Amino acid sequence: LVGLGGGSMASRPVPRDERAVDYAEPLLPQPGARVKLSTVTPRTGSINGVTSPDDLHIDPDYPDDIIVAPTKNQLGTINGVYIPCLLNILGAVLFMRIGYVVGFAGYGGMLLLFGFSNLVAVLTALSFSAIVTNGKMGGGGVYYIIARSLGPAFGGATGVLFYICYCINSAFNATAMVEDLISVAFHHSEKWHFTALYHGTLFFLLLVALAGADAFARLNAVLFFALISSAVVALGSVLFSPSHAVDMLSGNGTDSCHHLDPGLSMEPTIVQHHTPSTHLFAENFGFAFTEKNDVTTVLALVYTTTCGIMVGANLSGDLANPGKSLPRGTLLAMLTSFATYIVFATALALTFDRRSLQCQWLVLQKASGKLRYFVIVGVAMATLSTALGAMFGAARILQAIARDRLLPISFFAKGTTKGDEPLRAVGLTWLLVNGFGYIGGGSVQSIAQILTDFFLTACAFVNLSQMLLSLSNAPNYRPTFKYATWWSSAIGFCLCLGLMWFLNVEHAAITCGLWLAIFGYIRLTCDERPWGDVIQAIMFRGVVTRLRTLMQRKDHAKFWRASVLLLLQDGDHPLLTLCKHLTNGGLFIVGTALVDDPTTETEKATDRKEFSPTAGYARPETRRGAQTAALLPQFQSSVAVTKAAWLWLIEQTDLNAFVSVGVGPDLYTIFRNMIASAGLGALVPNTVVLPYQEPWYDGPELDFVTRIDNLLGSSDRRVDSEGIRRCCRKGITCNVCNPPEAHNSSLQVEDSEGYVRLLQTILDLERNVMVVRNSAGLDPVFHRMRGGGKLLDVIDKTLIDVWIVGDWGWETMESSIALLIQHAHLLTESFGRRYKMRIIQHVQYTNTEEQVVLQHKLKELVLATRIPDPELLVIPPVVLPPRGEVASTMEESGPALAYARALNELIRDVSRRETALTFIELPELPVKISPQSAETYMACLNALTAGLPPLALLRKGERGSVISLDI
Repeated sequence: LVGLGGGSMASRPVPRDERAVDYAEPLLPQPGARVKLSTVTPRTGSINGVTSPDDLHIDPDYPDDIIVAPTKNQLGTINGVYIPCLLNILGAVLFMRIGYVVGFAGYGGMLLLFGFSNLVAVLTALSFSAIVTNGKMGGGGVYYIIARSLGPAFGGATGVLFYICYCINSAFNATAMVEDLISVAFHHSEKWHFTALYHGTLFFLLLVALAGADAFARLNAVLFFALISSAVVALGSVLFSPSHAVDMLSGNGTDSCHHLDPGLSMEPTIVQHHTPSTHLFAENFGFAFTEKNDVTTVLALVYTTTCGIMVGANLSGDLANPGKSLPRGTLLAMLTSFATYIVFATALALTFDRRSLQCQWLVLQKASGKLRYFVIVGVAMATLSTALGAMFGAARILQAIARDRLLPISFFAKGTTKGDEPLRAVGLTWLLVNGFGYIGGGSVQSIAQILTDFFLTACAFVNLSQMLLSLSNAPNYRPTFKYATWWSSAIGFCLCLGLMWFLNVEHAAITCGLWLAIFGYIRLTCDERPWGDVIQAIMFRGVVTRLRTLMQRKDHAKFWRASVLLLLQDGDHPLLTLCKHLTNGGLFIVGTALVDDPTTETEKATDRKEFSPTAGYARPETRRGAQTAALLPQFQSSVAVTKAAWLWLIEQTDLNAFVSVGVGPDLYTIFRNMIASAGLGALVPNTVVLPYQEPWYDGPELDFVTRIDNLLGSSDRRVDSEGIRRCCRKGITCNVCNPPEAHNSSLQVEDSEGYVRLLQTILDLERNVMVVRNSAGLDPVFHRMRGGGKLLDVIDKTLIDVWIVGDWGWETMESSIALLIQHAHLLTESFGRRYKMRIIQHVQYTNTEEQVVLQHKLKELVLATRIPDPELLVIPPVVLPPRGEVASTMEESGPALAYARALNELIRDVSRRETALTFIELPELPVKISPQSAETYMACLNALTAGLPPLALLRKGERGSVISLDI
């Protein structure tokens, strides 16, 4: 259970039926009773004896209260799966269209069509049987399967289509029943006949649906007995009655064959019943499709007989043991129904000629003679049971979608106290079915084509779910049903999609368009759900496989890209965004350190833990009492909390970065180990970025993790449907995503020696090093959107400067300036075409001719490196002091300090207001690192960079080239 925070019982009047139960009461709370958190028995962690978390849930309107969940129905395999499935499969086609199928498809075609339809259905049944036996099954059937396997967007889009499919299925069978009643009761049909009988039938179904699943199961038993009796009587009448004429059809009237199908002749037809004959069977064996009743029309009708296979899955929330009942009941119902259809089709093929079957679609009823009313009862039972089952299944799917809050339909989530009956969902479903009956002018065949498309979509995603779960090779996917494999599900998926487009391209396009629209809406509006995502498991397996083939020795300069490890202790957004742009398409890892003693984490976790009313059920409580648990995990180590805080920031700001949290006794040790171990296989960072170690720190007083934890617990945060506090509402400034005042990050290593040793370690490990100072100056370049936390680039400063100090040669170009030019190019490309690179060279020259030669050399460099149209500048000669080397003492390093200050003034003079960032080579590190030499080196670095715009100092450490000069 997850607490949802908010008000309390004391802040609102308590209705009479919401009685707060005291823990000392000997009586158990009634289902639906509201219980205060304070009434939990401290000794047992139970609420008045309720000891299972399944018996409790949180009402989002009153999150401080725990509500005893409504009681569940406990249906078994026979009454909960087998009978509902069989009643839905043995529907209108059995009594009203089986002769039509044999007449146009022939007996052989009928076997092919039923065999193919049942093959697709069996593959789908195998798939969902495997999934439902892999764990506890919730309510919602197919929607629940897909949503928990492929994610909310896939499940929600498919669930909505499946809901519509069941509404159409209910309308299909109600229309079939009304069609049969009209043919029996009225010689000439009027429009009002269909309207009155159709809506009257649905009103009766509504009354049964409102009575609940228990009444539905009892009525199903009666309908099942009546259906079987009618089927036996009808079959006996066809096989054992003497030969006789059952109907006379005119040649050109409204009751003629030609009126039903223009492809048939206009001759009068005597519908003649014969005693079983092999001659008739041979005549009826081949195909006889027409332009109107072609293979797609007949196949669409036949496939509707398989729509009932999901009825048991839709009632999964009402089953006592879904994992056991669903596979057995569904497969047994499919086997029984397939045999029944084949027997009836064989009987008609033996006793009627083809023209009779093509012209009189109610031939089974006509052939029964005086017993035809048994057949009429069978039609009524078959269609009523199927329509009722579809209405029940649709309502439960809608209730499950509403409870998951994927769409703004939470009104339909409520169920009754007893049985959790979705009465609100039943009402909406009934209204929709009333309208769907007029699709295609009330024609059974027209409704069948639309119904088939929607159902095939749901079947396709059931097969896809099982296929991906099998391919993921996840250890926890071990269903007890062992007869489904990834290839059987793959075949089922392909057959479903292929059949959908084969039957009707227009309907398939509409179905796919509707699915994509719903998918896109949920994807954009729905928060992440803790259901697991099989796509992530598939990607993990694929990435591991590809990483094995990505060998480091195969890397080449022409395919070089920046892969960055950013060492950071605070949420420096300009620096984070700078690295995001540098690694456009590359690897980006944010490395942060936690100086702590891991042995004390258990004690700290115990101190943070507060009393949990559902102890033992892993309900996270916050450190703020009644407030909601944030994204930061509770009762875990500080490493997990720190990582969660960074992951939250990365998600809010779309940084596309990985997070690595190191633990150790000091920052130098942590970062040294992190640099050495960062990455996997050949996917390793080639550049380590770190902020300059400022002599003082001007950042926020609270550490980064504490600020995020406090922020997520504030009342301004937006709470998603899972109870997680997300970033601020639109229009409210977030002081973590958007700190009101930018500050310069500092790594804050213990001393200068540790910082310089860290720089040397980076180079020793063959990584490039980039030191960034004055990162707060990048804030105008990366303007942050207020309210949502996402970053947006705006054009303000548009120059990226690259400084080349001194002369250079082609033999030394790769080791000095290639890295500067490459990173500057990456930024200008990522920022956009309005940003421009400026290459500035400072070198001593004596006359104009030497200046021209130097400029020509820069142009050759630009052409060789293929940098698009940079501005080249060789600045006038300014005499700088001798460069000098960093010595072990400040006195001995006087020349180096003087050179750094002079170069600083030169950069400040040349840099323009439009300069966003300056790249320059990082001075060479001391040969021997000691406390004195490190302090002197940092003093020279401070003299070089103090007071300048944002500055990135680069030094190459990796082997190989970063810019390719050859093809």
